[in-house]
Amino acid sequence: MSAKASKGKWGALKEHLTSSPPDRDAHLEANLENSVPELCIRLLQVPTVVNYSGVRRRLEGSDQEWMVQFLELNGLDLLMEALQRLSGRGCARIADALLQLTCVACVKAVMNSSAGLHFILDNEGYVRTLSQALDTSNTMVKMQVFELLAALALFNPQGHHLAMDALEHYKSVNMQQYRFSVVMNELHATDNVPYMVVLMSVVNVIIFGAEDLRKRDKLRKEFIGLQLLQLLPKLR
Repeated sequence: MSAKASKGKWGALKEHLTSSPPDRDAHLEANLENSVPELCIRLLQVPTVVNYSGVRRRLEGSDQEWMVQFLELNGLDLLMEALQRLSGRGCARIADALLQLTCVACVKAVMNSSAGLHFILDNEGYVRTLSQALDTSNTMVKMQVFELLAALALFNPQGHHLAMDALEHYKSVNMQQYRFSVVMNELHATDNVPYMVVLMSVVNVIIFGAEDLRKRDKLRKEFIGLQLLQLLPKLR
């Protein structure tokens, strides 16, 4: 890939990842504006919404050097471990649901950094763990996770491969019959329009992210086999 094309893709991905609404709970967070990565690491070891919200803000405002230090100190591993603990609980407690949502937002902030994104692309385990956060009743969490998977699949062939691998992994762990069941089950069950838009973006990037036309056709037929065409009137 040429430098110009890579830069263009990175710009498009960054725009996709930063197009979130303003944070109404900005006052409910630790003040970490000029904090060093080590402090954020310590706070991540005490999983509270206040701490995670503060870390998210610091991640969003960090430069590449700061982000590299955060990653070298296993910051992303701590986030993924927390996400793994919360995944599958059903998040019946409001505190757990908020913590899971804030944790995913921290991962999103890491992905919004070039250093963070390439760190994730080099390790399929992170994306597999991220996909397990779909095992929740919290629609906001699922929406963010699907957005991140779509962004990865859109970025480059490796990202597309990792997103597909994560869906395959989710299928195996949750004993589903098809790798796209989690996407299509959500589409069939929801009337939430913004969520439907995100889910359809996942379908589109999975299909059109495949470089080979025969693979695209095969992927399209997989979705059609899961009753995608029957959903089209609902999506209009």
